Amino acid sequence: MDQLDAAYENMSLFVKDNRHPCILIDMDGTIKETNAMFRNRFSMEPDDNFLSLFKSKTALGEWYSLKGTSDGTKVSVLENLALSVGENVECLCTAHVFYSQDNGQAVVTLVLPAAFQALPESAYATSFSYISKIILLIDTDGRILDVNSRVAGIFDMKRGTLIGKSIHSVYRKFNTNKGEGEKQYEEYLRHLKLYGEVQFTERFENDPNDIKFFEIRVSYNREDDLYVMEVKDCTETEMLRQQLEHSGSLSTVGQMAASIAHEIRNPMTTLKGFVQLMETTADGDTAKYLAVVDSELQRMESILNEMLMLSKPCEGIHSEFSLGVLITKVLEIMKPKAMFESIQIDWHDASFCNSMIYSNADKLKQVLLNLFKNAFEAMEPGGILTLKLEKEENGSSFILTVKDTGKGMSDLQLKNIFLPFFTSKPEGTGLGLPFVLKTMEDLGGAVGVSSQLGAGTTFVLTFPVHCRKGFQEFRQLTVN
Repeated sequence: MDQLDAAYENMSLFVKDNRHPCILIDMDGTIKETNAMFRNRFSMEPDDNFLSLFKSKTALGEWYSLKGTSDGTKVSVLENLALSVGENVECLCTAHVFYSQDNGQAVVTLVLPAAFQALPESAYATSFSYISKIILLIDTDGRILDVNSRVAGIFDMKRGTLIGKSIHSVYRKFNTNKGEGEKQYEEYLRHLKLYGEVQFTERFENDPNDIKFFEIRVSYNREDDLYVMEVKDCTETEMLRQQLEHSGSLSTVGQMAASIAHEIRNPMTTLKGFVQLMETTADGDTAKYLAVVDSELQRMESILNEMLMLSKPCEGIHSEFSLGVLITKVLEIMKPKAMFESIQIDWHDASFCNSMIYSNADKLKQVLLNLFKNAFEAMEPGGILTLKLEKEENGSSFILTVKDTGKGMSDLQLKNIFLPFFTSKPEGTGLGLPFVLKTMEDLGGAVGVSSQLGAGTTFVLTFPVHCRKGFQEFRQLTVN
């Protein structure tokens, strides 16, 4: 190796090991070598011209004066050198120049102001762990190379258990629809290979009570030959979207229900009148048949009333009343049916004397009747209906738990019980629970449900207090 080769090798090594932006260039400005810090900051590569970054002729004059006529090497410092670091962005830096007369090249080290200095690699590694999404780095064979610590909070999995695993096996573990899931996975993979990027929303579940939705984006990093997967928990957003869709379906059904009910009621009123008129003179089998017709007409009227209740907005008089007292009154109505069907009612009111709310008592009475009636119909003789009323710790609402020991519901039934006209009863209309949900939401409350086949069903109703300001202040004064 001659002296020129040795000099070039030493200068090249100095460029790569420098912690500042550093380059090896010819004196005409042609870049020969760069380090990563320089490339990241100035977006220039070998064969680009470094002098194109200079913002003034004075700076160019200073640069060309460095060559001079001296032999050997020369070390110079250019203070306040104005360089372009982006479109219309100027940076005043200090350039340390080591010029070699032997090969006509120079090593330029740039010391940038703090605002323009690149972060050390350790900062990027630390930031990788703090990103709110799950970030997975995956090789071209589908093996997980690394994953940030967010995986513990979102997937409840340790980082170490994922590294080295196949991303396909992880996808298969959480996807609930195995057959369709495999087809979707192949489609995602095909799209990724074709376009270099794919984005989709997927439903995963650890168990039926732990369902989550994730927005997943995968892109190919050509520079490092790996895939970057971003996983964001969008469960709350997806649930809100589904609720909006459900509200839309209820609105559509409500409009349809009102229209149908009004169209049917007029001819049905006429039929009832003629049936009642014929009953006064009928005897024998005719009277029997007319009684059946009258019974069915009453049933039709009951269905129409339920449809109209579902279609109307929640109107009526709001007042201050005791929720505990209202529940007790509804249970008094249901007691004869409970005794006839040998059903035991276990009623726990933890705050009977202090369960005052401001709401629509008539609407809530109908809600409770619907729920209790459904619970009775789901149970065999000897069943137990357990009711428990409690106040939330923050005092903003009351929680009523309605639990039966009936036959329970399947996952499919549980998923669809609030859809209009969905019913598992031979003579059911499928409008009772949609009315319960709509009424509770209109009054600012909420309905939750859980069920297990063979073990019964539990409804949890949340009733907001919503006390009127003046009445609340009066109560506080009288208590104090």
